[in-house]
Amino acid sequence: MPSGNTSERSATDRRNFLKLTGASVVAGSLAGCMNNGGGDGGGDGGDGGSDSGDGNGATAGDSGGEGDIVIGGLQPYTGPYAQTTQQFVDGLNFRINEINADGGVLDRQLAFEDRDTQLDPAEATSIATELIEAEDAVVLTGSISSDIGLTVAPIAEDNQVPHIPQFVGSSEFLTRDSRYNFRMGLAPAPTNARAVSQFIEDQGFQNVGAIIADYSYGRAWEQSINAIFPDDVDVHMEVAPFGEDSFTTYLRAMPEDLDLLITASHPPGVFTIYNQLQGLDDVNPDYVIGRSDAKLSANALGDSVTQGFIAQTQPDPFADQYAEVGQRFYDENDDWFGVLNAVGYVVGDLIGAAIEDAGEADPVAIADSIRNIELDTLFASPIQYTEWGELENLVQLMVGFESGTPDYYPDGEIGLTEEFRSEPLPAYDPSSDLLS
Repeated sequence: MPSGNTSERSATDRRNFLKLTGASVVAGSLAGCMNNGGGDGGGDGGDGGSDSGDGNGATAGDSGGEGDIVIGGLQPYTGPYAQTTQQFVDGLNFRINEINADGGVLDRQLAFEDRDTQLDPAEATSIATELIEAEDAVVLTGSISSDIGLTVAPIAEDNQVPHIPQFVGSSEFLTRDSRYNFRMGLAPAPTNARAVSQFIEDQGFQNVGAIIADYSYGRAWEQSINAIFPDDVDVHMEVAPFGEDSFTTYLRAMPEDLDLLITASHPPGVFTIYNQLQGLDDVNPDYVIGRSDAKLSANALGDSVTQGFIAQTQPDPFADQYAEVGQRFYDENDDWFGVLNAVGYVVGDLIGAAIEDAGEADPVAIADSIRNIELDTLFASPIQYTEWGELENLVQLMVGFESGTPDYYPDGEIGLTEEFRSEPLPAYDPSSDLLS
């Protein structure tokens, strides 16, 4: 942050004002993804997005000010993850609007100032710096892809401003020294692989296939499968280029008696792989684990999504609290409240709860509050973090599809089924040798 801004305290000064000791916050207690070489999940098209804040930038170090408390957004509105981004932003703005309508946080309103990173690390660097220095953002969010996450992470650490990305699954995003970066919508490959391993053991699968994308996140899946999956399971992996659009050869190389095919290890190819699989008679797995968003999957795959496709997700669409939020979202927006919407909602929930608990809109205090929080929100398990910002005791769901509709979206034609719920998953330790 610029030292010339006299309305801000320095990072050292802010530490002297820190009073936080610990926190256990429930959501209802408030008064108010990817380019080649780094990416983790997300959408496949769409456009849109605009700055959502009102320009009244709050002073990051001034907890008693009258201005808005600014949340900075680094959104890829341009490129292949525009649709993913818009759904995240819709969920985040929905929660921010609820909090503001209920009086805000610390008697101040939350303002979301977002910018288009265009999935460009250089642009993300410029935007993150601008949001912190010019807009006085007390939190950054919205990053998608490992490239963006790894670019913004040191900026957050250097400026001591919390960064909660939308979907960054890189195992290198966090180190044991991280204090201002926090995992959110996409767990690292070892954590996701542990959940899938539990599913395999629960179902008694013997033959498993995986399509591996030839870049960092896909290769991390490959290493995790080799390290974590049960020894008595036969696993066949095929490595495909990141930008591959024809997977028939890789699919035909799979054993005919597959119980499960994993495509989550090739995020940009998930829907293409599944669609091309439908045209093959000699490869017919019982289940295909694909991308994490049920709404996006159902919209992209249509009725075929009911033929064994599974979404691996952290939000719990079967919980009463999720259904209540989904109903409010439908009443206001006439739309399905999907997992990507839910991740945005949870980010807004977490930020509001952390500021409320900290008692001041100070980035250092907010980061400490997040590290110590236990937030009962829309995830299948309470939000809890390790000291270095990794999600702890995370529970994941394998969500299937059937004809019907969720109760909170009466206009739909696809319903959801709970195929599996994992045991709490250990937080990934970046000092471990799992991916060395």
